[in-house]
Amino acid sequence: AITFRWTRRALVERCLVERTGFTALEFGPGCRDCDAVRNTLRDLGGGGVKIGGAELDGPPLDRTGHIRFTDNRVLRVGRVFHQSCGVLLTHAFDCDLLHNEIAHTCYTGVSVGWSWGFRETITRNIRIERNHIHHICEKVLSDNGGIYLLGVQPGTVVRGNHVHHVTAADYGGTGIYPDEGCSHVLIEHNWVHDVQG
Repeated sequence: AITFRWTRRALVERCLVERTGFTALEFGPGCRDCDAVRNTLRDLGGGGVKIGGAELDGPPLDRTGHIRFTDNRVLRVGRVFHQSCGVLLTHAFDCDLLHNEIAHTCYTGVSVGWSWGFRETITRNIRIERNHIHHICEKVLSDNGGIYLLGVQPGTVVRGNHVHHVTAADYGGTGIYPDEGCSHVLIEHNWVHDVQG
């Protein structure tokens, strides 16, 4: 519904995005120093927010970083495209995902990283802190988590999150899920309960 490309210093504040067919908000290639604060994104066919640009081997001008997604509510996502996440951060650096409520998804709540294995990536220094993530997946898909991490991401911190009621159709349904290649990440002081995995 709202898409940014090669944008500097944008602010999305106190907006309501609801009943869309796809993702509510996207900070795409080349976005830097952008903020989304105190928004409500709900009843979405796709995901809540997507953040990402070029990988290390891509054009430097297409790299995305310094995005802050704070104090937002992301509710009832993936109603058409079930594989959508509440927050999807693929290739980005120095981003903050703080104080958000993410609930009632058909897949993962927060997904960070998009590189399998142990190769160097652009994803680094991501703060995932003090989010309330609950009622995730609702037994629709598998191989999921409240917070999902993939690949090498130095400086990434997962701290002080409250994650609960995470399920899966078959396997998965974990609270915090470091998947293949996840390394150089600090996970501390989170409260995880009532999860299937």
